[in-house]
Amino acid sequence: MKSIGQRIIAVLVVVLILGQMLTVGISRYNSLRENAEHTGEKVELTIWYTDAKLNEFMLEAAEEYKEQTGITVNAQLISAVDYIETISEATFMKENGPDLFVAGSDLLQKALYAGLVDDQVSYSETERANIPQKALDAATCNGKLIGYPFYFESCFLLYNQYYAEDWPRNIDQILEYADSFEQTKTTEKVQSIFKWDVSDIFYNYFFIGNYVGLGGVNGDDKAQLSLSEGNVIECLKYYQSLNEFFAIDEETVHNEDVIQEFIDGKIVFTIAKTDAIARLEKAIEEGTVPEYQLEAARDEEGNEIPPREVDCFYGVGDIPNLSEGLITRGLSVTNSIIVNNYSENRAYANDFAHYLSYERAAHLYEQTGKVSVCKNVTAGDPNWERIMVQYAGSVEIPKIIEMSNYWILMEIAFANIWNGADIMTEIGNVVTQMNMQLSE
Repeated sequence: MKSIGQRIIAVLVVVLILGQMLTVGISRYNSLRENAEHTGEKVELTIWYTDAKLNEFMLEAAEEYKEQTGITVNAQLISAVDYIETISEATFMKENGPDLFVAGSDLLQKALYAGLVDDQVSYSETERANIPQKALDAATCNGKLIGYPFYFESCFLLYNQYYAEDWPRNIDQILEYADSFEQTKTTEKVQSIFKWDVSDIFYNYFFIGNYVGLGGVNGDDKAQLSLSEGNVIECLKYYQSLNEFFAIDEETVHNEDVIQEFIDGKIVFTIAKTDAIARLEKAIEEGTVPEYQLEAARDEEGNEIPPREVDCFYGVGDIPNLSEGLITRGLSVTNSIIVNNYSENRAYANDFAHYLSYERAAHLYEQTGKVSVCKNVTAGDPNWERIMVQYAGSVEIPKIIEMSNYWILMEIAFANIWNGADIMTEIGNVVTQMNMQLSE
């Protein structure tokens, strides 16, 4: 929940964004309309995407775009299974492929090698400055910017501000908090000090993310792969040791339940993903967050210290390091809009991709719960600015095709390690499998 001042700032920022984007877009829309009318074309575009949460956003954007340009856009929700293969088949065999499509960074090299990518992505200098370099790198493959960065998912720390005044800088500090924790009237609901979904690699990867090389800055260079060097083993030993303290059942834990327990005041610290914020805000709006009563403290002389003020039950912090010597980096995935190289309307498709990802960025979160990569959308909100910092420093899912099952293998390895399996054996199995695939 934002304070009144933060809400005012956020509203002003949105107004400025909309004003700026309206000014930038009007002349181009007029140009597109005039060009279509001049040639007598009836232009229709088709965009494919795999996430149902985008439905409302896509349909409304299509309606507004048609009003502004006269161009019809058909938005179609498609299965994520064999997504690029389905686009290829529709493009080359059935000749009814999409003009543009939304895809995660892990699919971009596959799309590029399939010939499905038009690399005429265009931003003004001002627009490019409004997009984090992290997002541009995520949409870059083989040295070229091949997509319009759209939205991202990344991890961060959530903590209950009634239980902790600030976020811990490392997990050692969480363990210290646990050792000194005492049940009080304020903390009577607490059942877990630190709990996260240990069954999901997205929430676990931060333990080793700083020490694994996944293809360089753009995630597409096989020469820059490093899967088990450095402190990876030490980090996994630390990870395994936490089962003794927090005893999370890998077979039954689920992120949806973890976030609900956090809302209910049962968890002090957790690792969350960007979509959690919308759920927390909804709980606040619906009044389902429990009430808390902070107790007054006393100084060394016995004088009462008034309770501190808490404006919102949750706070956002950086993903904690493991210790002072073991550093963490969270995982992220950036979705981009790709123009199909075989579209007959590539100029129009590029314009619509720009419109969706940049000019309508201020509407994305409210309609989908997904966070635009545009900096000015999150400006003025301390929590989102902190999340953007985490995103900028995160490890992006790589684009290398041969690594497509790396995450499945690592998720299995993490699960086994959590349950006491030999770390060297588990990581050795993953590295051996990856090396075989990369050498084929």
